[in-house]
Amino acid sequence: MDKLDAMRTFVRVTEAGNFSRTAAEFGVSPSYISKQMAYLEGELGVRLLQRTTRSINLTQAGEVYLTQCQQILEHISVAESNLTELKGTPSGRLRISFSSILGEKNTAACCTEFMALYPDIDLDILIDDRIVDLVEEGFDLCIRASTTMPDSSLIRKNIGEMVTHLLASKSYIEKYGEPLQPSDLVTHRFIGHTYVKNTVFTFKHDQGTDKVTIPKKVRVNSTYFVRQMVETGQGIAFLPAYFKNATPDLVTLLPHCYPSSIDISAVYPERAFTPVKTHKFIAFFQEWFQRHMEVC
Repeated sequence: MDKLDAMRTFVRVTEAGNFSRTAAEFGVSPSYISKQMAYLEGELGVRLLQRTTRSINLTQAGEVYLTQCQQILEHISVAESNLTELKGTPSGRLRISFSSILGEKNTAACCTEFMALYPDIDLDILIDDRIVDLVEEGFDLCIRASTTMPDSSLIRKNIGEMVTHLLASKSYIEKYGEPLQPSDLVTHRFIGHTYVKNTVFTFKHDQGTDKVTIPKKVRVNSTYFVRQMVETGQGIAFLPAYFKNATPDLVTLLPHCYPSSIDISAVYPERAFTPVKTHKFIAFFQEWFQRHMEVC
């Protein structure tokens, strides 16, 4: 076995917390991960991990070796990336978590355009609105529809703003009526996103500002699901402007109120060295977003 490869696996096992998750990420079997760890321990003559049916813990020797492995692998990454930059061809796997608010079609279009520019980069995409643990789950970066930074070890780069409208279908308005003032919303069927915790919404207009508590009829963790319910007349929701542009049947409610917006950010781990491929994607995504999403 290759010792350097085993060192990479060892570091990832300590981050992921188990063999199965690491094996799934690397596309191998858990037994192969176990063999790599046994090989590494055999080469070193010490036990690195204490394994039980429920958990994996570092031994004292494992803690010392982990720090050294991380430093060695970081230096190798720097050296390889410096050469890559000189060649001008970033390569390797880039693992990205996207918020569903961009829409699967838009996300696919973005990634397709990026791959055309950088054919040597392999993309590993997750579309999920939960806040992922970038380090533990092995992500290079994530695209978030939030400014919340629960982990101080992360770096956030602002990408831009996505305009949102309070939308309903024509069939919904025919059945439940159209709210004329923000206060009317308390009797309507509001569909909210699970990760948006607030129930008090602010509406700004020429006469001032209204704050309204809107109970949620439905809570769900998928922007696509919210859109489907709105389009089928099951409720109203705040959705990105591009949904309305793509669906003529949708109506903007309270048009006298100013549109709200959502901050879109790229978030990645703070480290001594960030791979060139990560920087390339962030720069590309910001330019792509400004061309396609901020004009909606």
